[in-house]
Amino acid sequence: LKEMTFQEFGELQPLRKEFVHAFKRYRYYFPGKPLPVLYFCISGFNESVFTAENIVGISLDKYLGPGCNYYNLLDLPRYKKRKMIPKMMVPDVVYAWGMTEFEMGADATTLADHIVYQGKLMVLMEKLLPGVNDTLRLGFTEKQLEWCRMNEVGMWNYLVERQLLFSTRQMDIVRYIHDGPTTNGFPPESPARTGIWLGRQIVRAYLKRNPGVTLAELMANRDYRQILNSSAYAPQ
Repeated sequence: LKEMTFQEFGELQPLRKEFVHAFKRYRYYFPGKPLPVLYFCISGFNESVFTAENIVGISLDKYLGPGCNYYNLLDLPRYKKRKMIPKMMVPDVVYAWGMTEFEMGADATTLADHIVYQGKLMVLMEKLLPGVNDTLRLGFTEKQLEWCRMNEVGMWNYLVERQLLFSTRQMDIVRYIHDGPTTNGFPPESPARTGIWLGRQIVRAYLKRNPGVTLAELMANRDYRQILNSSAYAPQ
């Protein structure tokens, strides 16, 4: 495993450049916040990215590509394996660091809270990784992205009509926020985590209606209901 990992990543120089660019932007938007120290390791297929105070650990053996024989021996599902590629590493780190630095808050209990919070993280990723494709920022395939674009109205109406937005049931939050092969209740072509895609649309709408809000102000705002209401999000 060690030899395979070294062959894949070598001296990590291209990845280091990507991390430098991302965290330069982070320092630009959040000049008062410390930058993390990155540690690369072989974890034995444990967490892909793990964080502690001012530290991010990255398991290189979780990014060896879907053809890695070890992944087949572990019987990992296809939706996980297709994202275990080198290009997912920087987006995964930025996402994990965003969750560490901008915690959701204990008052966030509804599906809408989770959706908007995740939307904030996606907008943060857009700002820090402007040249990265949505397939990497969101972890969707191109077909799944197109499905979301074509079914935005239907997804939103589904949540509204079934009064799911302000549900506090854990099973509802898991259904629309957590990873998986698809979103339970939606067609099989849908990706999992459709709530995160909708959250990004909501936060984009909020910023469009409130152009004076800075990224730092957005990430500090934990009033998710206020963001939702002020967005006037109503896809047509």
